[in-house]
Amino acid sequence: MSADDIVFAWLRDFAAEALMPETLDSLVVRFAAAIEAEVPEVSADRELRRDLGVSTREQGRALLVWLTGDSLEVAPPPAAHDLARTIARRGMHLRVLMQIYRVGQKALLKFAAETANERIADPVLEPKVLIRLLERASHWLNVSLEVLADTYGQERERGLSGAFARRAETVQAIMRGEIADVGTASNRLDYPLLRYNTALVLWFEDSQPEPAEDGIGILDSAARSLAATIGARQLLTVPSGSRGLWAWMSADCEPDLTALAIGGDVPTGIRVAIGNPVVGMHGFRQSHTEAIAAQHISESRPDCSRLLRYADIEILHLLEGNADAARALVSRELRGLDGSDASSAMLRRTLRSYLAANRSPDAAARALGVHKNTVRYRIQRAEELLGRPIGPNRLKLELALEYADAYGPVDTNGLVGA
Repeated sequence: MSADDIVFAWLRDFAAEALMPETLDSLVVRFAAAIEAEVPEVSADRELRRDLGVSTREQGRALLVWLTGDSLEVAPPPAAHDLARTIARRGMHLRVLMQIYRVGQKALLKFAAETANERIADPVLEPKVLIRLLERASHWLNVSLEVLADTYGQERERGLSGAFARRAETVQAIMRGEIADVGTASNRLDYPLLRYNTALVLWFEDSQPEPAEDGIGILDSAARSLAATIGARQLLTVPSGSRGLWAWMSADCEPDLTALAIGGDVPTGIRVAIGNPVVGMHGFRQSHTEAIAAQHISESRPDCSRLLRYADIEILHLLEGNADAARALVSRELRGLDGSDASSAMLRRTLRSYLAANRSPDAAARALGVHKNTVRYRIQRAEELLGRPIGPNRLKLELALEYADAYGPVDTNGLVGA
């Protein structure tokens, strides 16, 4: 075999191994961490990170396949164009897109150098492999950036010339506190800020494949259905990325959100986080901040309802502000009930329902679908394990049960999910 053939064979094997699902998963995590560390705009933007993760996986897969060939033709995958559009919609500079790709290239070359150093014993072959990889990766990067810069520019031009961009920029300005006059903001948005504002955040689950049709349109339709359910007077929507949407529902009086609590009207594969209804421009911001907090909780609990209200997880959000203190509280209050076995989980669930029902065995039994004597027995058993009666001073116990329900119990070392 010639030297070029040996280099090609090594790169082919390198790419084949990197394309294995587990290896590719670890590479995506590694590249994303490197990018977030060096590009602050990414680390501060949840939707941008989501699009980055999808783009990194698809771009990495395409690049690894392309590395083993001789073609100079480069075609960035659709997810890469989506990322460029998201950056443009955010009003970010083209520099952000270029930084992402430069950092990604550096991370790829570092991984390849580490692999070559471990597996190539020939001191002559190793630099040849890395030079070939650098040449191919640099060509891919340069052509990709040229193509994606066009996508970015087209999106910026399209946005700046339309009402969509004015609406998106006004929303961002309100979030940053840059607009003081509510009338000016309402006129720019064509949305009545002085009424009750209820914020929504809608997004596709990570396991959901790219929609065959317009993804933002699907999310917009879901938002309109929810707005109709509570009788909202008006709806404002702004795409937050290729797979996410921000929305606000306006109402003359405080809407009853209990009709949305079940989430049965939310299509499969879509999640919704909802803030509290709050009046005015401050309420517009506050409700959105609450919806983002509910989104964070929802993403950390894949088993929860597809629709999550901030009102239902407010305590969890507050406890998350000091995770160490929260874990200490759970460990202390649930000592004796902190097992990861099914029996401990059942007792915690029963105790949580019992306290939520104001210590009524009958009401707790109805909520759990069991006999009231079963509830009484379980409460007695819980008291035995806790070493104390369930008295009226129960706030700390309820907080600990809420936290354990969301994240699992805490072991003796203070680790969640014992």
